[in-house]
Amino acid sequence: MSVTDERAACLLVPETTYGTNETASPVRVCVIDLGTNSFHAVIVDAHPNGSFQVVDRLKEMVRLGQHGLEANTLPEEAMKRGLRALKRIHLLAKGWDAHEFLAFATSAIREASNGGVFIRRVRQELGLHVRPISGEQEANLIYQGVRRAVGMPAPTLLIDVGGGSVEFIVVARGERVFSRSLKLGAARMTERFVSTDPLSEADQAALCSHFEETLGTVFDACRAHGVRAIVGSSGTMKALARVALESRTGGGDTVFHRTFAVDAIRDALGWVLDSTADERLAHPAIDPKRVDQIGAGAVLLDTVLNRLPDVRHLKVSPNALREGMVVHFMDTNYHRIQQMAPFRDPRRRSVHEMAYRFQWEERHAQHVAATATFLFDVCRSLYEGPARDAELLEYAALLHDVGYLLSHGTHERHSRYLIQNADLQGFRSEERLVMSLAALYHRGRRPDSTDEQYGRLSSEQQRRVRQLASLLRIAEGLDRSHFQNVVALRAQLSNKKLNLHVATKEDPQLEVWAAEDRGAMFEEEYGRSLSVEPTTIQADTEYPDPPVSYVTSTSVS
Repeated sequence: MSVTDERAACLLVPETTYGTNETASPVRVCVIDLGTNSFHAVIVDAHPNGSFQVVDRLKEMVRLGQHGLEANTLPEEAMKRGLRALKRIHLLAKGWDAHEFLAFATSAIREASNGGVFIRRVRQELGLHVRPISGEQEANLIYQGVRRAVGMPAPTLLIDVGGGSVEFIVVARGERVFSRSLKLGAARMTERFVSTDPLSEADQAALCSHFEETLGTVFDACRAHGVRAIVGSSGTMKALARVALESRTGGGDTVFHRTFAVDAIRDALGWVLDSTADERLAHPAIDPKRVDQIGAGAVLLDTVLNRLPDVRHLKVSPNALREGMVVHFMDTNYHRIQQMAPFRDPRRRSVHEMAYRFQWEERHAQHVAATATFLFDVCRSLYEGPARDAELLEYAALLHDVGYLLSHGTHERHSRYLIQNADLQGFRSEERLVMSLAALYHRGRRPDSTDEQYGRLSSEQQRRVRQLASLLRIAEGLDRSHFQNVVALRAQLSNKKLNLHVATKEDPQLEVWAAEDRGAMFEEEYGRSLSVEPTTIQADTEYPDPPVSYVTSTSVS
């Protein structure tokens, strides 16, 4: 007496993909600010509610613009230092399991004649895509970062002193009303104007004259909006504030969230300008690699204070460009972060990241994945591979049509390529190959030895690919309309046949025909004939959106 295994399932939204009871999971991202003096990296968890939490930070003083700013070129040794720093940052980020990277290049790289060479070397050696940004974009990102950390209720001038450029942003009534990025960075000005130590009166006068000539529009904007306060960001501004704090309190406190009187800042500037390199090197508030440049920064701030006598106090922001990059990432990826929130498993998250990136047809892919994994469960006793291959089949089904973005007529070939070459996290190369080939053979020709990738597999692996692909073909046929017409399935597997009874919302003929038409490969690989018939399955007549899937199993003699 033969035994028939009978299964039934509701397929609108499968448990295999959306069924998760986990709490919302953040996206872990590493943002890297490739500055003229230093490379800053911050690793954060970006939460779906719009907040972020810092996981780790790393700062590398690379002096990328050293001896090259005036010539608009990056010296070879500076590029080597930059590459070594990025390798350490990349290693740290991977150790924290960060899968998203955002790297922005600022003044030194965007202005250098060989900046593109450096960007290409980073791409080749680390696989990291570095994006040069304009001065205006840099100013906007700095503003986005600083306003998350410092309140600016009164009209305020935000100053970010970098190595190659300085960003000036005027904030009034809670809005950015003016911004300029000017080539006045501490490294650039030191290279151009500083020849003495301590700074001679002549060097200071030359610097001050250049600043006053260049900053006319900034001063005009400050006066027009009634600026009464300054907020500083970046290393030079922090170091100057720390010198002021050290002289008043003896150190041991943070400069952030403090308000400095202008007189205290002026005293600190005076000390910096009068001190020797050895004295600055011995000062606990000054980074040794900033000793030779801080004088130019001090002259800049002194010039600003002299020309803006209405400014009464100064604050320092813990946030700068890199935090603005995080805000930018979250703003531009908010919908995707929301979509990824349910997925804590890195493999599942990575598959869905890829699916959204290539603009998948979500409901169709989910329907095919649900059907395919249901059929795998029905045919498990006949499958000649491990049970864990159900996961690979599901992911192949979710991604089987991503090649549509490149070509409709040959999309299965592009889907195979994308799956195999995408940076899917947590998968072994063999698993990626099995998934990619299952997606390739979801339609059209069958596997054969002329396919080089297929030929790389062992005979056992080839068998698994054929069996998985044959189930995917049937599942694809059962949503041939791409309208999720099939709302429920009943499957009966005997030692001779697989009977599929399908319940549909509308006319079932297209899905019945397509599933049977694509069943030949199944019949060959599983040794069972396939029959697909329309039927009425006792179930709710209205399906919620999304409904809960269910699977039941009975054995019938």
